[in-house]
Amino acid sequence: METTARGDVPKTLQTIAYISIPNSSDLEFLLWDLQDAIAAYARLSDTVLPHPVDLKADDAGAVDGMVLAVDDAFDDEAMIAVEQILDRLGNTEACVYVVVQVAHRSTEGTHMPVKRLREACELRKLTWCGGVVICAGSGIAALRRSPRMGLLRRPFSEAMDKLVGAVRMGCSIEYAQLLGGGNAGGVDVDGMVRVEPALPAPIWRTIIKRLGAHAQSNI
Repeated sequence: METTARGDVPKTLQTIAYISIPNSSDLEFLLWDLQDAIAAYARLSDTVLPHPVDLKADDAGAVDGMVLAVDDAFDDEAMIAVEQILDRLGNTEACVYVVVQVAHRSTEGTHMPVKRLREACELRKLTWCGGVVICAGSGIAALRRSPRMGLLRRPFSEAMDKLVGAVRMGCSIEYAQLLGGGNAGGVDVDGMVRVEPALPAPIWRTIIKRLGAHAQSNI
């Protein structure tokens, strides 16, 4: 008899924690983009927006969802920090999503960190719901003022929108795609959607460098 994975049982998330390890402008940008899109879709559909919770606060209380943003320099020290955060969730079956920023276009080095995160969640009986791997290199925060569906941001925005759908449904990305009639073929065995820039690497790096320099000059 086929069993149903917990990530395949939709539920409405009331409270969500957004955590980045380490703190960086790139990870902050990715979480901002996600939260902004979630809020926009909530307004369009006239639905209640999940309440963001600061897990670092002493009176944070319980959450039923978490989005964790990490980079591909994920090491044992970062894993310890993540485990401490997961321990705060307790045995709640809370949904856990992850955003991984990759410093290069290859995703080969991301499987092990994602595997470790998934196992840490499953050990604590938290619901692993997958996420997105952003293979944009460093400096992606420079795209903050670029059009969300323009040439530069569109591939990442489309991937993040799949994550938005999963968070809004309170289930895994793969199951959200299936429920919405989308294509779940791009979801890997870890439940991750991997995306890279639409432009060739040399052009992409040049554009990001120039946008970053322009942003710094305006500060």
